[in-house]
Parts: sequence; C-alpha cells; structure tokens
Amino acid sequence: MSGDLRPTGEMSFLQHLEDLRKVLTRSLAACAVGAFGGWWLAPRVLEDIIRRTVRHVIVLDPLEAFNERIKLTFILGLCIALPIVFIQIWSFIVPGLFKRERRLILPMALLSMILFMVGAACAYFYVTPLVVRVLGGFMTTSMQAQIRIGALLSFSYNLALACGMVFQLPLVTMTLTALGLATPGFLVRQWRYAIVLVFLVTALVTPGDVVTAQLIMGVPMLGLYFLSVGLSWLVARRRRERDAGSRAAIVKEGDRA
Repeated sequence: MSGDLRPTGEMSFLQHLEDLRKVLTRSLAACAVGAFGGWWLAPRVLEDIIRRTVRHVIVLDPLEAFNERIKLTFILGLCIALPIVFIQIWSFIVPGLFKRERRLILPMALLSMILFMVGAACAYFYVTPLVVRVLGGFMTTSMQAQIRIGALLSFSYNLALACGMVFQLPLVTMTLTALGLATPGFLVRQWRYAIVLVFLVTALVTPGDVVTAQLIMGVPMLGLYFLSVGLSWLVARRRRERDAGSRAAIVKEGDRA
C-alpha cells in the first residue's frame, strides 16, 4: 500500500498556480533561448528544404521571406527547447501521480515524443521531397514551376505534422492492448477498415486531390499499421504471462492457507 503513496503532501490551489507559473516561465525562457538558435539555423534549414524539393522558389511579397523565417525560427526554437519543456511539464505533473502511474506515463510520454520526432524527420528527409518530385512529374514541357516559399513551407509543415501523428499509431495500439481494449486478432480482422481509414486520412492531410501523393503516404502507413499489430501481439503475450503468473501466485497462496 505504501508503494503507491504520492511523494508529496497535499498542496493548496495557490501553490499549484505558483508551480504552474514557474513551469510556464521556465518553458518560455527555454523556448526564447531555443529561438536564438532557431534564428541562426533557419536560413540553413530553408536552403536545405529548397534544395531537397524544388531547387528554387519565388517571393511575391516584401515581407514574405522575413515572415517565413520568423515562423521557422519559432518552430526550430520549440524543437530545440522541447526536452527542457518536457522536463518542466513532467516535474509539474509527477507530484500528483502514484508510483505505478509514473512508471507507465513517463515511458509513454517519452516514446510519444520520440515517435513524433521520428515521423517529422521522415517527412523532412523522405516524404516531402518524394511527394514534390512525384507531383512535379505531372508537369508538361509548357509548364514552368514558380512556387512561393510560403506555400512550400506550409506544405512541409503539414506533412511533418501528419507523419508525426501517424507515427503515434504503434503507441496507441500497444496502449489499447495493454488496457485490454484491443487484441491482435481484432486488429488483424479490421485490416479492410484500416485500409479505408488510412487512405481517408491521407486524403485529408495531403494538399490537393492528388491520388499519387496519397499512395506515397498511404502505403507506409499500412506498413506501420501491420507493425502495430505485431507490437500489439507482443504486449498481449506479455499481459497473458503476467496474468498467468498472478493466478499461479494466488493458487499457491491458497494452497498454503
């Protein structure tokens, strides 16, 4: 019983507000420091995105280049400060959790953050350049691409966000399996619905009505779904082994009595 006691005593509402103020202040300070690094990295990242995708862009507004660099600066600053922000948020949440909850939530939160960053990185290095290259193949000799920097970056942000969210699928299926709300057999039987849902999601997150872009994102998403089924099977097997061990312990205790 004592193993589930919270590490701190009860705190007043004002104390919670004070802790929240400290967390927000430190997180904003970390983001501000990260923004300085983001400002330095922004032109290099811009050049790399352009080089990987369309080779050159156009600017139609005097403020467009400045505005896009500011947006990218804040995004990069948040990425740089993300570990510190995560630690601050965790330090605020952990006093109200039991030890068992901390053992569950911390790995899940870390895994979720890592999966999101991996998905965003996949979008940056692979998905966005590939989609742009495939879409460029539909141009004829009479067409000349003149892509605005704002449109290219918005396209990249959307794909990075979509891939980051899609990469949460293994974590979601593992969590549902661990809670007993889903089984590997159930997930396998729903493969037809999974295909429909995957291509519905790709239709929503890919700009325009381009079937090719949906296929480029949809096929890896299906692979991720079946990978999630395999991870769900591992979690279900471990859960069965734990339940069997618990039942054996109960029977042993009953025999002793």
